[in-house]
Amino acid sequence: MKKISLLIFTCLSMFSLSAAEISGNFALTNDYIWRGMSQTGGDFAYSGGVDVSAEDNGSYIGVWGSKVDFGADDDTNMEVDIYFGYSDESARGVTFDVGYISYNYPGTSELDFEEIYFGFGYKLLGLNFAQGLDGAPDNMEMSLALGESGFSFTYGEYDHYGKYEMLSYDFPLQIANRVSVGIGLSNFDSEDGMADEDGFVITFSM
Repeated sequence: MKKISLLIFTCLSMFSLSAAEISGNFALTNDYIWRGMSQTGGDFAYSGGVDVSAEDNGSYIGVWGSKVDFGADDDTNMEVDIYFGYSDESARGVTFDVGYISYNYPGTSELDFEEIYFGFGYKLLGLNFAQGLDGAPDNMEMSLALGESGFSFTYGEYDHYGKYEMLSYDFPLQIANRVSVGIGLSNFDSEDGMADEDGFVITFSM
């Protein structure tokens, strides 16, 4: 908890709140799937977060939390992520994002890890790379949005774990424009072939 508090204090010190935009998010899903792997044992999850972005220089910070369930051997039932970074778009329409993220699991600190991430996007294509710190594995991810149809496809490779794919479709609810629905099919091929997963996800977010 001291580590989390210190990270939040350090990040907030980068901003003048009078020149910042604050936003929040909340979601319900039937299964929290991350990099192809269920983080809730196939059970439902709720999540939410707060983001603070500077209006003048592209920098941002945020905190996000979700229910998790790794089985009876782990004491944690929550994931708390803290991140900060910088994002912008060039005159040619190329977007980029670079930042740091800390994954924290209260009650089971041995699961905690950190990454530095880099992301690039151009029109319908996206490429993201996460460098694990202190021996944590790296992750490479490519995504393709299929026009403005709401469909997208993601392919990733997570070192020492395996490869994953996700086909998803996102659309707003007509009865409440602030609520969006995401439907996804995921596949995970573990490196040792012993922990393959297939998943179906439906998420309501706002």
